[in-house]
Amino acid sequence: MLVIGCSRPSPKESVVTSCLKGLPPTCSLLVIDTGGRVLLEKKGSSQQGSTCQIKAPSLEIKGASRRFTPQDLESATKKFSPQMVISECRYNKVYKANLGSGQTAAVKVLQITEWSGEDLLQEIEILSGLNHENIVKLIGYCYSLDMHAVVYNQLHKNLKQKLTQLGWSERIRVAVGIAKALEYLHHSCSPPIIHRDVRSSNILLPCHCEAQLSNFEAAIVHHQHQTPTKSRKTVHVVESSAYLAPEYLMFGKVDEKIDVYSYGVVLLELITGKDATQDILAVNQESLVLQARSLLSRGLWENLIDPHLNEDYGKEEMQRMIMAARLCLMHSSSRRPTMKTILQLLEDREYWIKIQKERQEFINEINSKGEPESYTEGSASSDNSIEENIYKPISLPKGQMERNHGPTLEN
Repeated sequence: MLVIGCSRPSPKESVVTSCLKGLPPTCSLLVIDTGGRVLLEKKGSSQQGSTCQIKAPSLEIKGASRRFTPQDLESATKKFSPQMVISECRYNKVYKANLGSGQTAAVKVLQITEWSGEDLLQEIEILSGLNHENIVKLIGYCYSLDMHAVVYNQLHKNLKQKLTQLGWSERIRVAVGIAKALEYLHHSCSPPIIHRDVRSSNILLPCHCEAQLSNFEAAIVHHQHQTPTKSRKTVHVVESSAYLAPEYLMFGKVDEKIDVYSYGVVLLELITGKDATQDILAVNQESLVLQARSLLSRGLWENLIDPHLNEDYGKEEMQRMIMAARLCLMHSSSRRPTMKTILQLLEDREYWIKIQKERQEFINEINSKGEPESYTEGSASSDNSIEENIYKPISLPKGQMERNHGPTLEN
């Protein structure tokens, strides 16, 4: 038996024919995909040549995912009526659907492209293996020649749509919920899963504000001890560049730290009440990240806060969220902490008090040695120790160190 792997949804017929021509009838050709599913099995044809029928992927998905037909979804969405559209972007539309017996759902229909079939199979396989309260649940999918779609159990507005309506306590819950989802993907899944598209429009908000991370079509399984993955697909820059880490945007480099950066942008949105994508489309307008860096480098962290909150927020909680955002948005990926560290910073008040104390001790030590007040950040350090990440020296204008007690972003 000759076994070959295939990274496409189905093997090329020309390749299959070529292989079969080189195999005698006593030998079989087996083609499997990257998940181990059999795409084709056929006996060799030696010098006879062969035209073969390619099997549709067997889609042996874990769990009880239901396979819908295009007709099922057409009926559930009133023939994909514009009135049933919940949201849309360049690559997909999400429809409200009635699946019968009072069950409502969200149906995401992908634009059919060179990669959409592979994206669909990857998304449903990843989602079928996940079980977390802050990650959307998969009901089923549709995989046919003329339709690629995913059916979710959630039918709610997203953070982008509801941001300005949320009070401070709700924003804290959203921040912690998505941090838990990413911590689960990065540290509880083996191998880790990289979402690659963390942004406010992919965070669903049920009525109880237990935020759920959705849209896993760009997600990948990241095997440890391998060269950092490079994305094979073009990034839809206009829509997502506000959330993309520098190393991903410029070089396509993929690891857990690109999710950490994107999460930091979401934190800035929760703090400021601003849409990160709004400014990036405006002419001569700084991005939300650059605006934050400018204010924080001058100690004006309170100027970042959404005025719609009417000062109805916990000052310490706000400082912790700003500090978490600052850490996530480090330009160098090696200096960003892990999501486990960020979650601890947001949830554990004793941890915050501990690092505040160590920060002050560090500043006192610098001052007692009579070292210059303007100093630069040191070398990258372990993400397992947050005090080594947060309080590496940060460049400040002369004389500002003593009066700036708020968080800062690196210059």
